[in-house]
Amino acid sequence: MRKTILLLIAIVCFFVAPSMALATDLPRVMIVGEDVDPDTVPRNSRVFKRVLNAISNEMVNLGFDVKDETALTHMTHVQGRARRNDAELIQIAKDAGIDVLCIFSIYPNAKTNQNSVRVTARIEGRLLSVWDGSRLGNFESEPQQYQLVPSPYSRNDVLEAVGKLSKIIGTDVGAVLADRLDQYHPEGGSYSDGGGSGSGSGGGSGVGSSGRLLEWNLIFDGFSDDDMLDVEDYITIFTGYDSHRPKSNALNTSSHHEFWYKSSIDSAHLKRNMVRMLKKLNMKGRVYISGNEVKIVKQHRVKQRRKQSNSEW
Repeated sequence: MRKTILLLIAIVCFFVAPSMALATDLPRVMIVGEDVDPDTVPRNSRVFKRVLNAISNEMVNLGFDVKDETALTHMTHVQGRARRNDAELIQIAKDAGIDVLCIFSIYPNAKTNQNSVRVTARIEGRLLSVWDGSRLGNFESEPQQYQLVPSPYSRNDVLEAVGKLSKIIGTDVGAVLADRLDQYHPEGGSYSDGGGSGSGSGGGSGVGSSGRLLEWNLIFDGFSDDDMLDVEDYITIFTGYDSHRPKSNALNTSSHHEFWYKSSIDSAHLKRNMVRMLKKLNMKGRVYISGNEVKIVKQHRVKQRRKQSNSEW
């Protein structure tokens, strides 16, 4: 009995203690515009670029890792496309290994009469978790007053007026969305140790164990039902564990098991824990991770059968 208790303590210390300050990865963020609606400003417009830069600055100011779409995709995707829908944007984000998309749209509005032109713009923004499809928040901003374009005016004057106004609104939208994302991934983070609270390290792990819960897709291939009883004993003591359940839209059999696994653990630490778990259970296997999917394939030992001789010689 005493040996069993000591073994359980060792397991808990092995998986939990070294990683109390670790949590969800600091997300790779990409800012894109959804301009499929003909009433929106297309991405090849100077107005669009001013808004994108304004939102990007707000994200960078809070320390987020903002990626440039062209820099990541110029070797693999067609450039300069406009009027793209959200399905195309999500696919590009997955191809580029992006975790969170910041999607915005600009709706300009102009009122003209014989004497003047008044312009305004409305900007919608939202945050989307690329790999698990979670909506992280949205915001819409529209000024109360129109911007007056000086007379005589040209098309260039109107675009400059809309761009100036949109930049201000874009900064407001970016600040709200950056603050929302910061609530999911607080700088430094914190954790509870049972007797109080402390701060996690703000280095490579990014945030503390109070980070956002992610929904991982765990796939166990080649594991029997008895194997899974042992596996579930381990995955429930991993750092950041919240809950898990069988994946309802997957084919679960006696040798193939898929789970939705909610945890705030970061991807690198989750993979390490899986490898350690296999070693502790004296199992051979391989661990693969892509996006929010972790696949563990068990390698079975080959049993050799030999023909028994009827003779002693």
